[in-house]
Amino acid sequence: MRLPENLRRLAYRLAGREPSVEDERLLALFRNRVELKKELTALDDDRHRLLDRLKLQEGATMRVEEQMAALEQYLGRPEEGYKSLAYYQLKALWRAACKRLEQFGAELARQQKDRERRQQLADFERQKRERVAVFERELAEARVLGEQLQAEQKLARQRLAQLRGFWNYFRRRRAADEIHTRDYRLVEATAQIARLEGEVAAIEAEPPPLFSGLSVEGRRAVNVAVIAYAEMLYDRLAPDGLAELARQSTLKRVFDAHYGSPQECQDLMQRSAKAVAEIEGMNEDLVEIKARADRLRRQATYRSDEETVPAPDSIVGPDARSGRRPAPNVLLDEYWELYRALMR
Repeated sequence: MRLPENLRRLAYRLAGREPSVEDERLLALFRNRVELKKELTALDDDRHRLLDRLKLQEGATMRVEEQMAALEQYLGRPEEGYKSLAYYQLKALWRAACKRLEQFGAELARQQKDRERRQQLADFERQKRERVAVFERELAEARVLGEQLQAEQKLARQRLAQLRGFWNYFRRRRAADEIHTRDYRLVEATAQIARLEGEVAAIEAEPPPLFSGLSVEGRRAVNVAVIAYAEMLYDRLAPDGLAELARQSTLKRVFDAHYGSPQECQDLMQRSAKAVAEIEGMNEDLVEIKARADRLRRQATYRSDEETVPAPDSIVGPDARSGRRPAPNVLLDEYWELYRALMR
């Protein structure tokens, strides 16, 4: 109930009368009206936001429709058909290489995660065994001490029972005091044994730690191998110039592409289709990937201790297989959408 309503009720009571039922109904209607106005304002704001989003979507749809209309008009010219087919065949080659690189990176990250998790569990079990060994040594010493005290206590009680006659009175008192003192030591030894057994049981019951994710070194190792794989893909496609042509298909529109005569376009389409099939069926050359990764690891520098992606200017490509011309920096030129496959 609001403050003015409380004041009104207080005024009524001071005046010696209670608010009527009609007043209560009017107050309830007023409260409902205020709440409805709030809900209406919120709905109106939602409506304006949805209208703005609708306008943005309509604009995007209009642009796509204009592009489709321009493309249809462009493809309607026979002289442009071969070029367009070659252009989209190169884009398909680019997508196939991107997919292969992304799959390789994901599989490598999974394997690295499994290795680090196994190492984490092995370290945890080793540390747990070391801690248990420390307490077990103390436990063994405590048990030996307890058994020794029990044996001494048993022997002392037997000797006390043999001390008869008044002339052994003082010897009996000393023996009883020693037994009494040894009882305290036995209690302490038993408590120590129980505590150590509890420590051992608690350590053995400890659950393994949760895996917090790949380490910086692990992510760096994965990223270096992914860059090496990207270089290998480039070298597979570089001899026919397909690597650069596929990259250019992502940087320019189909209207700006030029691949020569129809015969040259057909030849390019055939080579692109063959390259797609080779990439999709390619076996991983782990020896080559490791050699490239080792070279990159020696070259790579990082901007900070937490950075997992090498500085692009620290990556120097090897000589291309087709000749002595050095291969491009696949990280700097972002071949095969490399940054999507890298781990941050």
